[in-house]
Amino acid sequence: MKKFVKSALTLIIALTTVFVLVACGGDSDDQTLVVGSPEISGNFMTGFGNSAYDVWVRDLIFSYGTYSTTELGEIVLNTTVVDTVTTSVASNGDKTYTFVIHDDLLWSDDEPITARDYVFNLLMSASKEWVSAGASSTLGDSLVGYAEYRAGDTSADVRFQGVKLLGDYSFSVTIDGEELPYFYETSYASIAPMPMHILAPEGAEIDSNSSGAKIGAGGFALLADAAKIGGFRYAPIVGSGPYKFVSFINQVVTLERNDNFKGNVYGDTPKIKTIVIRRVNQTLDVDLVISGEIDLVTGVIEGSKIQAAEASTTTSTNYYSRNGYGLLAMQAHFGPTMDYKVRQAIAYLTDRQYVTDVVLDGYGSITYSEYGLAQWMYVQSEDWVDANINKYSFSVTEANTVLDTTDWVYESDGTTAFDVTKAVANSEYYRYNSDGEVLQIRHLGTENNEVTTSLAAKFEINMQLVGIMYDVTESDFAFLLDHYYYAYELDEEDKLYHIFNLATNFGVAYDPYYSWHSDFLGTWMNGHQLEDSPESPAAPLNATNGTKTLDELTVELRTVAPGNTAEYLAVWREYQVRWNTLIPNVPLYSNQYYDVFNSKLKGVETTPFWNWAALINNMYFE
Repeated sequence: MKKFVKSALTLIIALTTVFVLVACGGDSDDQTLVVGSPEISGNFMTGFGNSAYDVWVRDLIFSYGTYSTTELGEIVLNTTVVDTVTTSVASNGDKTYTFVIHDDLLWSDDEPITARDYVFNLLMSASKEWVSAGASSTLGDSLVGYAEYRAGDTSADVRFQGVKLLGDYSFSVTIDGEELPYFYETSYASIAPMPMHILAPEGAEIDSNSSGAKIGAGGFALLADAAKIGGFRYAPIVGSGPYKFVSFINQVVTLERNDNFKGNVYGDTPKIKTIVIRRVNQTLDVDLVISGEIDLVTGVIEGSKIQAAEASTTTSTNYYSRNGYGLLAMQAHFGPTMDYKVRQAIAYLTDRQYVTDVVLDGYGSITYSEYGLAQWMYVQSEDWVDANINKYSFSVTEANTVLDTTDWVYESDGTTAFDVTKAVANSEYYRYNSDGEVLQIRHLGTENNEVTTSLAAKFEINMQLVGIMYDVTESDFAFLLDHYYYAYELDEEDKLYHIFNLATNFGVAYDPYYSWHSDFLGTWMNGHQLEDSPESPAAPLNATNGTKTLDELTVELRTVAPGNTAEYLAVWREYQVRWNTLIPNVPLYSNQYYDVFNSKLKGVETTPFWNWAALINNMYFE
């Protein structure tokens, strides 16, 4: 069996001894914030399929990007970091951003942050060596010379043409004119630093001239170790954010305030001294806030929990529309779910109203395609979605009708026609294909999760009625992510699970190219391994299914000129039609997120675009 990347479920990484910490008020130097979370995998660097909870940690310990997102979802220049930025456009359309950063930025270990740390991050993230270490990164993929830099056996001795180190505090990036226009253009020039003095060997230097920058032989020699268990990926001991990493032990992350942090985009710095993020039972998370054992849980969606929090005198709540949705993901590279019609049948069999009622108890609504309630495109398209998108309303009849157009139309001998009238409760009468393979769907869901149990309760009844053999397995979150993101690395006989209940939130720069384009087949980024290209469309192209593939539409979407919202919206709608036909995910719900917190904790004013980690500089105990 081929080995594939395993999340660090039982990983014990410690730089210091961790003591039991409880929240307290008073002087900020004594304040500790305890945050409850689901399973933490320990991937604290980008490029390794981080969970949202790993990203909390990452965002708290790394900062100083050239551009930043505001609480309103705007992408703005980060003037805390950037002193000046100028742009120029060459005759061939290439566009250069030249940055001069402030000279008072420090790493958490007191080393100065310079332009070389920004250039190093680009050279590292785009390098062949970083890929060989197991990472997947798109940083710099829009810049001149990216493909040439990434090609071959090594990137260390190849110049990255679109990246130049101009001085101790100045560097430039040049966007390839072929990549423009791009609706979120400034995101191409949004670069954060990584600590070259930690991730490159002592004495390594960046060689930069008019032909680009390179680090030279041996400059990436430490990356393989950095990506291993026990390496910088799991224990990022030096950072640039408001907090610095202390330890990750037994599902408890401890962070301490980084007194070298200059501030966020507004110049705000943290008041709370210590942050503890620890795994808690998801059934009891709100109860733990009410009792005072922890201070904060975020993204609460269950109606019963919300009602309990609002009734408590010890807690406060903040809510906001979700910039994402809950979903049932379906693998597209093995088994029955390779066929989009089987995926459509599963969509018809998903009783989303039941799931929404059980889980959300009136605090959300069913979604029908890839959008969240907070997205401006959806806000301007509610009536259009209602009129143009297949809702896959629950129907055993429709599911059988769709399956009757597939190869799964036989009994076990592979020749006798499947008789739907025999597919009744407890009949164990299943569909087979012409090769005599049974139509079996294996569901992997997380434990202690009402979404898992509500889906399974209905699937166990309804899948039998269309001749599907259904199995459900519950696991911890990290195990689920391994099988979702990295199943493509397994041999065929070891690929077990077809469907997964998950959720996703969208970034401000909504760019589905990175999730669905066939350029990312064979990486964790296209987790479903879905190919819908002009050369290999996943479903026929026509007026009903959409006339363009996801490959074409995701490229069109990202190449709309900045500010042209009308064209962007039109392409987004085309994309939704095609995506809804292929239905790689069954959209379950979008909803309002509730953050539940200790009533003495102030400044928790989260938005769809700023979570608690982004707001940490405003938070304090009264």
